[in-house]
Amino acid sequence: MKPAAVVRSALDAYRAGDLERALQFFAPHAEWRVADDFPGPATYRGRDGVRSLADTSARFSLHHMEVTEIADMGAFVLAHGVVYAEVDGETVVDRVTIWRCRVQDGLIVSIDAEALPAGARWQASRRASGEG
Repeated sequence: MKPAAVVRSALDAYRAGDLERALQFFAPHAEWRVADDFPGPATYRGRDGVRSLADTSARFSLHHMEVTEIADMGAFVLAHGVVYAEVDGETVVDRVTIWRCRVQDGLIVSIDAEALPAGARWQASRRASGEG
């Protein structure tokens, strides 16, 4: 499987809540460094760490992650998308995210996330469409 397909498969499964499927695409020693505004540890290590990150996301009363683009840049795969989360109706994460993913031997060995403020774009579009 090509690196971009590995990243797409992992992030799609993670976003859909299929954690066991997502974990199949991570190396046992993988590291996921989250964006600065994400509550909790800055780095999640190993498959148990990725599981812990998913548990943290599940604690939000509303969590939305959408990957809009994935590109193979040679040395890494770049994914781009939106992350939005609320706790009891209060926005705690609202941003565009860039994930820099390194894939070796068909498995993700690292993900580094960088946040760009989204300016409540996803929240506004969700409420305008009547979603949620």
